[in-house]
Amino acid sequence: MKQNRCIRRGAAALTAAALAVATIPSWIASSVPYNTWTGYVLRNPDGYYLSVPAQIEGEGKHTGFYPANGVAPYNTWYFTEELGGLTLKSALSQGEYYLAIDENDELVISTTPGVFTLSEDGTLSSGGTAYAKIAPEAVTNLRAGDINQDGTLDGIDLSMLRQLAHTQNGSFVQTAVGDMDGDGRLTATDAVLLQQYLLGEETLDFADIHLPDNTIVITPEEPPVTETTPPVTITEPVATETTTETTPATTAPEMLTMADFPEEYRYAADWIWDNRISVEQSTARRNTIFDQIVAGEGTINYVVRWQSYKEVTLEQRQQLETLVEDSINGWASWLSGWDGWAYDHIDVNIVGWAVLDKSVLLDLQLDEVVYDDLIEPYDSTYDTSNGVEEIPTLLPSAPSELSRFDHFTDPSYEYPGGLDARFDMYLWATQGFPAIGGCGGDWGQRLSDDAYLQMLNGTGIHVLEHEIGHGFGMTDFYGGEGESNGFPPGGFPGGENSLMMAGSATKITDFDGWMLRYMWSHIKDEAGRF
Repeated sequence: MKQNRCIRRGAAALTAAALAVATIPSWIASSVPYNTWTGYVLRNPDGYYLSVPAQIEGEGKHTGFYPANGVAPYNTWYFTEELGGLTLKSALSQGEYYLAIDENDELVISTTPGVFTLSEDGTLSSGGTAYAKIAPEAVTNLRAGDINQDGTLDGIDLSMLRQLAHTQNGSFVQTAVGDMDGDGRLTATDAVLLQQYLLGEETLDFADIHLPDNTIVITPEEPPVTETTPPVTITEPVATETTTETTPATTAPEMLTMADFPEEYRYAADWIWDNRISVEQSTARRNTIFDQIVAGEGTINYVVRWQSYKEVTLEQRQQLETLVEDSINGWASWLSGWDGWAYDHIDVNIVGWAVLDKSVLLDLQLDEVVYDDLIEPYDSTYDTSNGVEEIPTLLPSAPSELSRFDHFTDPSYEYPGGLDARFDMYLWATQGFPAIGGCGGDWGQRLSDDAYLQMLNGTGIHVLEHEIGHGFGMTDFYGGEGESNGFPPGGFPGGENSLMMAGSATKITDFDGWMLRYMWSHIKDEAGRF
């Protein structure tokens, strides 16, 4: 029997852009386009900034990538357009110097500008040589909350701000732009303030942006931490001399465990586990999303069950995959670095569409898999309708032999086409289903077709995240305080309530994230499970 968790609540309408680019790595939040009237710091994937060491000016002085905790003229650059490419002007000496290439193909500053190209992935090149990947981060003309620096405040900024508040790995620019309350750091409060603005609940009255001055000074004798000279192709073995002074190897941070669990959250987590999860056996079946991710070696595969006659464009189908990946990782990112969890990011793939009518898939591509021949009668008697549209009396499906849900109890089962060909869950969209409700479990998530399409514009994403929470084994909290179907006595610690309590939160709260960790620690050592 399927585990169904259904919820009815109002969906928050974010004035947001589509989330199609929300998975851009945080270091390359705005590599292109650039603005010739804006000053930028140029950050590489290791978090270092293109700088002139120790503010030493002069023709032919070397540049490199160095640490920085703030902005200064020697790490600030302006783009200017040139025939055949672009140039980068240093903020030193009122723009006297440009980035250039010397006779050894090394990066220097010069009064004669070098001509560069900047590719879509942020690669800075000149004369066919790639020097570095950079992410231009504006340090002038800033707007509070505009994390990806595209000039607008939308759901993408909110998603990135939530992630940065959780991981605390933002650059000093991202921290300054995202610090909505002006306390000098990124916290969940900053994300709440931005969300309230996007929801129309608050006016744009955020703290002023304050970029710190760089206090890290690199002496000109100290070599850059990231090599900027082009790689040398070695055709013969070359002996290298080992010196006594070596750079220590980077040690991976130790994983957090239950010993690190916040004491103020312990009572509520214990109560939920003992009185709700254990009693309801919501993690007992070994097909939770935890199980699916481990079995899929860090991947989740979906089939979209499109129980609708509404058309879906190619762009919408592509955006839908990104939306689901972001939502799955909204939860799974809490597990990164926690108690033996092996995955930093979950790759989510839509591997097929089960449809009532193939013609609804506009601009269908040759590599898209469509199932339109497994259609059965559907009884919607126990469904709630939106009162406007009829719920279809037919239901499309994908082949059972590819379904993990149908075969997870058989450890020796082999999927036709291999592990990559299976699908773990359905993303089930139903025409006529209530736009503000949904169901979720280890079989997938069911919402209305309109709800899914509106989420591509940033509306009501927390509804999908709630249903995904059920897939991990989280429970609803419909009852009162301390009741058998209710919430912990004293409420949820942390002051943010819980996404799993309808209407109390519109995001995965800090307590929700720790509760997910708690659940993993309680099931990970079950004999034969993983």
